[in-house]
Amino acid sequence: MRGTKIAQILKEQDSLDEAGGKRILGGIIAIILGLLTLYFTESGLIGFGLIVVGIIVVQQGNAFWKGADGENMVTNLLENLPYNWSVLNDMVVGSSQIDHIVVCPKGVYTIETKNYRGTIYGNAEKKEWMQVFPNGSKYDFYNPVKQGNKHSLELSRYLESNGLKTWVNTVVVFPSDEVELKVYSPKTQVLYLKDVAAYFMNQKDSIDQNTCDDIVKCIQNLNPAEYENVGYNN
Repeated sequence: MRGTKIAQILKEQDSLDEAGGKRILGGIIAIILGLLTLYFTESGLIGFGLIVVGIIVVQQGNAFWKGADGENMVTNLLENLPYNWSVLNDMVVGSSQIDHIVVCPKGVYTIETKNYRGTIYGNAEKKEWMQVFPNGSKYDFYNPVKQGNKHSLELSRYLESNGLKTWVNTVVVFPSDEVELKVYSPKTQVLYLKDVAAYFMNQKDSIDQNTCDDIVKCIQNLNPAEYENVGYNN
C-alpha cells in the first residue's frame, strides 16, 4: 500500500453501534409488552412501568448511536492521514475501552471522542466538566482529559509489559459542529474536529517506522482474530 495517502484503519468502531442497537431493540420490546399488558390485563402499573423503562432504554440506545456517529467522524478524518500511519478504533486495553489509537512516526496517541453539543466548560484538573445548552440546561460529565489519560496509561503499561517502552499521548476531540469549547487543558490537547489533522502534522517525528510496526503488532495481539485478513505495511 506504499504510495497511497490513506492511513490504515486496522480496526473499525463497532461496540457503540452494537450496544445502541441492542438497547433500542430491548426498549421497543419493553414498550410493546407494556402496551399489551395494558390492553389485555388490569395491571396498569406494570404496563405503564414497562413503557417508561422502554422509553428510557431507547433514549440510551440513541445516545450510544450518537456517540458512534462522533467516533465515525473522527475515523473518517484519521483515514486521510499519511499512508504509514495506523489507526485502531474501539480497542479494549485492560479496563479501558479506547475510542481510537493512532500509531505513527510522530508517536502513539489515544483519542477520546465526545460527540457533545452546546458549550463545554472544563478544567483538566477538575473531576467534572459541564455541558450547557442555549436554553440554559446544564449537565455535568466526567472529565474526558482524566478519562483519556487513564486510557493512555493503560496502553503504555501494556506496551511496556511487552518490551515496548514508549510515551502514549492523549488527545480529546469534540467532533460536533454545534459545540463551543471553553476548556483549560495546558498539557492535554482538547480539540475541535477541524483542528485534529493540523495538530498531528505539526508534531515532530519521535519514533522510527520499525518501532511503529512493532507497536501496532503488539496492540493487534490483544485480539488477533480481528486482523486475520488485514494486511500491514512492513
